Amino acid sequence: MASCPYTWVRGFFSSGTKSAPGEPAKNLMVRVVRDGEERVRVALPSRSAKWLIELIPADVVRKIREEAIPLDAITDDLNQQEILYPRPIFSLSEPGRQVTVWLE
Repeated sequence: MASCPYTWVRGFFSSGTKSAPGEPAKNLMVRVVRDGEERVRVALPSRSAKWLIELIPADVVRKIREEAIPLDAITDDLNQQEILYPRPIFSLSEPGRQVTVWLE
């Protein structure tokens, strides 16, 4: 997170507006549901996806990797794209918690 502190600050003030179909993504969206209740819904600038691993808490990164979600490959793919378009990035489901990350 140290390499992109602006991302977190801007995320709290982001408008959360969606991209029009066919246009580049405006936001990296993160949603966390615990016990059926939405606890976190954050809109960060879409370029934040380039620092995806740094934005996710270490315990969640570990669980993502345990679920065989190719987080490093996903991050590499995002870093290679010149323009980021709306799409799902990944979701992690475990008892009592659902984490969903996508570009919109």
